[in-house]
Amino acid sequence: MNIKNILSSLLAVCLISSCYYDKEDLLYGANKCDTSNVKFSVQISGIINSNCISCHGGTAASGGGVKLGTYADVKVYADNGLLLNAVSRTVNPMPKGGPRLNDCRIAEIRTWLRNNAPNN
Repeated sequence: MNIKNILSSLLAVCLISSCYYDKEDLLYGANKCDTSNVKFSVQISGIINSNCISCHGGTAASGGGVKLGTYADVKVYADNGLLLNAVSRTVNPMPKGGPRLNDCRIAEIRTWLRNNAPNN
């Protein structure tokens, strides 16, 4: 085997292995979403910190004045319906310029809201 064939084979292996698609719902299945014990301190704050806080955190939130840095901040948008509308992408879709939250994260938010958005 000459060097050209070896390099071509190596390149093909690298290209094929780089086509890995890492999507949580596909890896773990949609049925693995447990919404039986959703807590603000665990799931909801994690979702906010991972997807929202870069624009909606701090004292001078850059996201249109919407602050989500504390439970009290999040509770305002939970109560007026804007949090669910934004993550469901029905009104002012969020995260802006980013991918839609997966179905499990949205289900967790819905469950938390259905339970009156407790600070737990």
